[in-house]
Amino acid sequence: MQYPTPRMVNMVIKKEEEAKEISHEKGDDDTATAAVAEEKMKLTVDEVIEKYVGSFGLSQMLQVVLVSFSWVFDSQNTLVTIFTDAQPSGWRCKTSAMNASLSPSWCMNDTAGGGGNEGQLPGHVCGLAAGSWEWIGGNSATTIAEWDLICHRKFLAAIPTSLFFIGSIFGCTFYGRLADVWLGRKKTLLLACILTSITTFFASLSPNVWIYSFLRFANGFARSGNGICSIVLSMEVVGNKWRGLVGQYGFFFYTAGLLSLPFIAYPIRTHWRYLYRIISLPPLVYIFLLVPLVVESPRWLLVRGRNKEALEVLRKLARWNRKKLPDNIELIIPSQATTTGSNTFN
Repeated sequence: MQYPTPRMVNMVIKKEEEAKEISHEKGDDDTATAAVAEEKMKLTVDEVIEKYVGSFGLSQMLQVVLVSFSWVFDSQNTLVTIFTDAQPSGWRCKTSAMNASLSPSWCMNDTAGGGGNEGQLPGHVCGLAAGSWEWIGGNSATTIAEWDLICHRKFLAAIPTSLFFIGSIFGCTFYGRLADVWLGRKKTLLLACILTSITTFFASLSPNVWIYSFLRFANGFARSGNGICSIVLSMEVVGNKWRGLVGQYGFFFYTAGLLSLPFIAYPIRTHWRYLYRIISLPPLVYIFLLVPLVVESPRWLLVRGRNKEALEVLRKLARWNRKKLPDNIELIIPSQATTTGSNTFN
């Protein structure tokens, strides 16, 4: 049996120390590699959109079209009074009135220029006895015909429209605060569409001009949220150079809504209430079919501290554009990015 010499013992100890050093260096390298892998890329939403999502792709186009469609309801509710509150087409003397106390020759002479026993200017009836004449097309054609908003009551015809735009002013303030602080852009758009549909329908049930005026005020208040949220939801998912352009897309849909009104109004031109009921339906269809496809603004989610949701929205937009976000992205607010940059420079 051979016993180890001191030299052999020293060699073994040296080899063990070298092995420990190699193992320690390898561990340090692995730790450094893991640290690099775990390092987050701190980017703003704008930077993520420009670098990884795409400035304006299929996902953004779909978002812009979906939210801009709400402008159709906005224009319909704004301009519906062109048909519902219009001056009636004309009036004529009643046959029963001619056979009674009113002289038929006097009634016909008072409608000069109207042709036969029909007149075109409602002002001509102000001197006639009540019940001696009637509107052509019936009293249900417009609000003016139904509630006799002529002669000394003529000023009442302008009240509903005036209150509608006053309601829009108050609505813009309300929805702006609601979208920024409480509900966000998508839920506020949803609420605006629901309220627009409700107030439009109830306007068709108005028993008099005063209730009708109040409901027009409520309708103006309700519909003002459509345009505000639509513009913001369009502009906050695209790159900087596209924001001005997508902000104008809503006006194409606004025009489409305006052009659709004559086609809806003409078949029911003798019933103004039906027009309100018909245009109250599209917002409900929009709520159930299209709004679920709209994504929330990632900027609003980030500002409200919902970073994971904001990042998920950006990943979803990137997938629709056939792109992919890196796994180590961390979203930051632009003000924080500026502060970080200043501290680093100092």
